Amino acid sequence: MKSRLGITLGAASALAMLVLGGTAGAQERTLRMHVAFPTQTPVIGEITHWIAERIEVLSGGTLNVEVFEPGALVPATEYFDPVSKGAVDMAFGSPGYGAGMEPALTLYAAVPFGPDVTEYMTWMRQGSGYDIHEEIHAKLNLKAFICTITAPETAAWMKVEINSVADLQGLKMRYFGLGGRVLAKVGASIQLIPGGELYSALERGVIDGAEFSNPSIDMAVGLNKVTNYVYFPGWHQQVATDSLIINLDTWKALTDQQRAAIETTCGEASVRTLAQGASLQAPAIQALIAAGKPEIRVLPDEVLDALRKAWDEVAAEEAGKNEGFARALASYNEFRASYHAWQDLGYLKPLADK
Repeated sequence: MKSRLGITLGAASALAMLVLGGTAGAQERTLRMHVAFPTQTPVIGEITHWIAERIEVLSGGTLNVEVFEPGALVPATEYFDPVSKGAVDMAFGSPGYGAGMEPALTLYAAVPFGPDVTEYMTWMRQGSGYDIHEEIHAKLNLKAFICTITAPETAAWMKVEINSVADLQGLKMRYFGLGGRVLAKVGASIQLIPGGELYSALERGVIDGAEFSNPSIDMAVGLNKVTNYVYFPGWHQQVATDSLIINLDTWKALTDQQRAAIETTCGEASVRTLAQGASLQAPAIQALIAAGKPEIRVLPDEVLDALRKAWDEVAAEEAGKNEGFARALASYNEFRASYHAWQDLGYLKPLADK
């Protein structure tokens, strides 16, 4: 893996050639990979160099992956069109960043009041989630794989309190995807600010609050240092995913082993980030408790009820405007309705505090 940081993994590729016996007759190829998150970001940024290295190894050394930091090739979140056109070979980031080209992609980033990771990935792999995912990307001249799964997010890091639905009126919030649409529905003013700019935006009062990721990642960005309250639960993203997208013409030109290297790597990366991300949240919460600031809060039931109602309205509106969104949402809702009986019977419910 050759990165803009000057890191090379030629030794790893050479070792792979010895272990795997190489790929006879396969032409060595370099792929440029844009990443939406700085590579020093815990979990979702750090995993990108591992992804590049793993693809190289599993391809038998026939693929070299260059990792480009946000902005080096294209702006952090504006990469779907360049990859679709072949200006960039592939990119890693949230599916929701492609919503401008296909609104249905927001459903593959996160769904407000959605399921836990087991139910979500069961819909993807055993329901029709992946089939629709494939068709959506193919229309954009893309091939895509879910490539990370992360723990539930915080609801918001706030400079002001949220005690009622009225408190949301006029709040300037950084919120992503469908969750942002829901908050706008109840009166908040929504901006999408890249993660690297959130600290400054909160510090300067450009926004009153923000969501970005789960507690450990948010604290690495410094959101705990410029806010007074942190709210839970992450109603907008109970499970969040990032994807690796590849120009479809580039994908078709790869060998079977090279394609398998990319697909297998993303499967491994999903499990790896799920476990790593979950393991980091308890220490992050303990650190918040020990610091005493920002104060940990739970959103009132009144607010959650209003947000759930607003989500139903947003979902209906989006489905009415976009056929792809309607199809993905219908598949998702039908799966959840059938899965509900098993979910209720098979899993323990949280016990009330004694």
